[in-house]
Amino acid sequence: MPLKHPKQVASLLVFLLAMPIVVGLVGTVLPAFQYFPPLGSHQFSLAPWLTLFHSEEFYSSLTLTLISGIGAPLLAVWLALSLLAWGYEKPLFRRIEAMLAPILAIPHAAIAIGLLFLLSPSGWLLRLFSPWLTGFERPPNWITTQDPYALSLIFALVIKEMPYLLFVMLASLQTMQARQSLQVCRTLGYSRLTTWRKILIPQLYPIVRLPIFIVIAFSLTVVDLAMIIGPNTPSTLSITLLRWFNAPDLSMRYIASAGAVVLMIVIAIVLAAWEFGHRVLQQLTTPERSNGKRQGATDYLVQLGAMLGVLSLITAFLALLVLPMWSLTRRWRFPDALPSQWTWDNIHSAIPLLIQLSSNTLLIALAATGIACLMSLLMLESKRASYTKETPPKHHPFDWLIYVPILLPQVGFLFGVSVLMLQTNINGSFLAIIAMHLLYVLPYVYLTLKGPYLAYQEEYLYQANRLRYQPWRNYLLIKLAMLKPALFTAFAIGFSVSVAQYLPTLIAGEGRHSTLTTEAVARAASGDRKQVGSMALLQAFFPVFVFWLSQQLPRHWIKWRLALKTSFSMRKKSSIDKK
Repeated sequence: MPLKHPKQVASLLVFLLAMPIVVGLVGTVLPAFQYFPPLGSHQFSLAPWLTLFHSEEFYSSLTLTLISGIGAPLLAVWLALSLLAWGYEKPLFRRIEAMLAPILAIPHAAIAIGLLFLLSPSGWLLRLFSPWLTGFERPPNWITTQDPYALSLIFALVIKEMPYLLFVMLASLQTMQARQSLQVCRTLGYSRLTTWRKILIPQLYPIVRLPIFIVIAFSLTVVDLAMIIGPNTPSTLSITLLRWFNAPDLSMRYIASAGAVVLMIVIAIVLAAWEFGHRVLQQLTTPERSNGKRQGATDYLVQLGAMLGVLSLITAFLALLVLPMWSLTRRWRFPDALPSQWTWDNIHSAIPLLIQLSSNTLLIALAATGIACLMSLLMLESKRASYTKETPPKHHPFDWLIYVPILLPQVGFLFGVSVLMLQTNINGSFLAIIAMHLLYVLPYVYLTLKGPYLAYQEEYLYQANRLRYQPWRNYLLIKLAMLKPALFTAFAIGFSVSVAQYLPTLIAGEGRHSTLTTEAVARAASGDRKQVGSMALLQAFFPVFVFWLSQQLPRHWIKWRLALKTSFSMRKKSSIDKK
């Protein structure tokens, strides 16, 4: 992209990103000390903190948050590393790799609703084994979802986070000589799992540290999953804070802001403790990694993790499979394994609502993702233009700021950003929702494009400009054309992230513009599985379809373009002959 002033463009993008981040932090921290002029409070006070620390609900919610927010990432990292160590370069593992993209594309709410339909006492899993094995003719009085110990929430988080970590680890292996290391260690008599445990995993962890931190922050602050499948009384801290923020008593916002600040501190403490624990574990396992033993007892732990990882992937697909079943069900009594009557009436009767929700969802996702792609290209081109071969690229403030929105708790940060929207009078509009989505879509789009874009060989573009100096034309038809796979993948990832946004849509839209995600989460507890299944099915369909397009379009782009060009030439020739 021929930028005349790359430094000015980069500075503008940094300002546009920093402004809502600063406003969001200020709008969260100041009300925590009871300073909030919109509510007529102009003096600082510690009263919100005293009220917060005297609340029993706060401590119980914080406990559940720590249990789910630490337990789920631990299990997800273990299962992802185990699956990678067990199956890397195996034929069966290639099928598992093919399963990752659909699971990654599907929003959290759709996965949670599918698990709710699968694991509840009247869910499909128990129906498959009843009554011939369990003897149940009626649903048992079990608490298998929304349990008070957050076990179902942990399971849902693992199912969503483990494929993401596995996907990141597979991409990171390209920067390592994993295949060569495995071959050398095999010739020395080391088993496959021991090679991974002693050689490859210690090299892999520093590369994937940041994605793991993102997973931890998400687990500690998740809202939509916790609302659908998490504990209710008490709930996790993010849900408790959301209820306080939305309370009719506006003074509760001060306490909620104090709780949001506590949640930020908890995230920082947990991340620091995680890194400290990793370094301690690294020191403790150093003698074991260098003792020369070709096998170890901990190899069985890796095998167990691989089996549980495969089981979690199978569970995810069963949860997705039950969504269309409920959306097409007319009659499905317990303990029947399948519906006794099928119908299209559920979808047909909901078509007007589904069309409206789909239109809002697609409009917001396409706009936010398109703007994110444009901003990412501008930032990356300004970075590329600011260095040469003699001066390698340096870390830019943009590279650090972009992580802030996804590491901060949404429930407090977004309410702070909403103050800015109120001041600019865009609250409740599509523009506000798109801007809020952009904060969360931009990091994933930028990080997906960053590696391929900066690794592009600029000589192709230089040669094209020498032959025909048309910078913009050559940039679009040569450079971006060669980066099609990365561009389409980044767009698909950004699109799926936007579709999955629940709280940003709810806060920015003020309930005026519903999407498939907000409506599915709102109706998940209604008991109407047929309607909720239809919404969750459609919510899962759009990201998967866009992911499929992102894989197919780059492969057939040239063939389709040549066919279109040939067809156009033939029509033009035919029209000339007729004249």
